[in-house]
Amino acid sequence: MFDRLSNDEITNALDELIACFGVKEEMPFYDFDDLLRKKDTEGCVQEIANRLGLPIRISLSYVPKDFKLGKTNGFRSSALSRTDWTGRGIEGIIAQVSIPQHLPMFGTSDLQGYTIVVRVSENCNAHPDTFVTIMAHELSHVLLASILSPHKDNEMYTDLVPILLGFRDVVRRGRKRIITLMDENKTTTHTTTYGYLTDSQFEFAYNYVAGLLRNHSHDKKRLISVVEQVQKKLIKATRSLANFRDYFRYLDIHPPMRMRKDHAKRVVQLHGQDYSIESERRFKEVRKSMDTAEAFALSLKHYCTSNVEQLKTHIRILEVAYEELDHAIEAITKDERILRKYVGYIYRLQKTLCRHF
Repeated sequence: MFDRLSNDEITNALDELIACFGVKEEMPFYDFDDLLRKKDTEGCVQEIANRLGLPIRISLSYVPKDFKLGKTNGFRSSALSRTDWTGRGIEGIIAQVSIPQHLPMFGTSDLQGYTIVVRVSENCNAHPDTFVTIMAHELSHVLLASILSPHKDNEMYTDLVPILLGFRDVVRRGRKRIITLMDENKTTTHTTTYGYLTDSQFEFAYNYVAGLLRNHSHDKKRLISVVEQVQKKLIKATRSLANFRDYFRYLDIHPPMRMRKDHAKRVVQLHGQDYSIESERRFKEVRKSMDTAEAFALSLKHYCTSNVEQLKTHIRILEVAYEELDHAIEAITKDERILRKYVGYIYRLQKTLCRHF
């Protein structure tokens, strides 16, 4: 059934899931690997749940690695175990997640710390990539069930969720296990594929999500670049305002004997409306916007609809601020040059030296 899915069908499913969950940047695998090396399987499964955004508590138990499907100490479902035309399992089950019938809804306080029972085979840490791949798939069923998705039992949708939520590379590595057996006469290779997408379908979904992330990453880099540009412009504007105020105060204390008529008129206007106070207030607002945008960009790993909108909004706000700073610098510098003409040479020299030392 799955090998007949078209790319359009996969795209539609991805877009539907993206509207619910967004997309996440790839997450480092070494945390999972480290936990499995330490035999902290429950901690590993808990970390997978956390990264999928599930605020649940994992309760882990084991079954023997040589279990049989009919035994009571084995798994009670055939999740991720493909069957042939007779209905018999042709791939072993490595993990099972029990999804309660009345699972609390995502976003409610009842889901916080809600216990989900997970059973795994004793040798699950022998293949870390595959184990994480399977657990991400199984916990994605829980995630879909918690949002009351009509696709909670749809294996295609469930295969796509980890690709969206930061498990792309580990699934790419872990979805296949290849075992090569050699004897005197021949070499036999056995390939086991976990999950339900074909290789071409998986690669299509992988590349589709990777393309979205490239676009989002470009926007994030753009925001960081705009922050840096605004920061430089703000430093220049603040310095110009400080110089203006210094010269303004100096001339109040040391009024010049002679002044050009247009310059004198401008000084009188400046006494009537001290725009430096308003400029300083606006600079503080820009600095706050800049700091907020920078903190947002540096922590941004998850691109859901609201975060993408916030990203674009931050860019727009800072681009406007950049233009405002440009105009402010131009106006302040013009007045600063007028005042500077009537400030004593020694005072100007002292200010220059102070800036350099």
